[in-house]
Amino acid sequence: MDDLEKEKQDGLSLGYLMGAIPKRALVGKKYQTPGFGIGAQLFATMSKHIIEKLGPEEGELLIKAAVEEFGQIRGKRIAEKVTGLGKPLSLKNWLIHTDINSSNMQAKTKFEDGDLIANVGGCTFIEAAQDWGLEDYAKIYCKYVDCAIMEGYNPDITLMVNTRHETGDKFCRFQYIVKNENKQE
Repeated sequence: MDDLEKEKQDGLSLGYLMGAIPKRALVGKKYQTPGFGIGAQLFATMSKHIIEKLGPEEGELLIKAAVEEFGQIRGKRIAEKVTGLGKPLSLKNWLIHTDINSSNMQAKTKFEDGDLIANVGGCTFIEAAQDWGLEDYAKIYCKYVDCAIMEGYNPDITLMVNTRHETGDKFCRFQYIVKNENKQE
């Protein structure tokens, strides 16, 4: 008798379900969606429904407004945390107090003329959406969220983002500009 038939016939018991613990340990994280991937799958699924209902242009405008509001709120919350500690809204303090775990992204960083350049290759958000065939919907989030977060945190820090979706590269490029002479009007 297989497990499903056993459950239907006998019901559940502590002893029966305890057998799942060592098997779960053997499986490890094999079937788990890493990082914020579940959020990506939810976001992309919702975006798909919105775009199917409203059409590509109106749907993306609605999603853009929501993503930018979400990003602004995240940035403002980080700013409140930093200023609450009596610290300035520097990029360094944003890196220290940001609200997302860096294990969600694999970044290679470098500095160019005082700017921080982060090329993000592995990203649990986009990878999880790809697993469900929803990358086209997830990339809407990528297109708008990061600049909105920085705007909410400190609008004096300029963030230029070139996503992999726009460039065809295998990474997204984030350029953080804080040096006054590097900012373009």
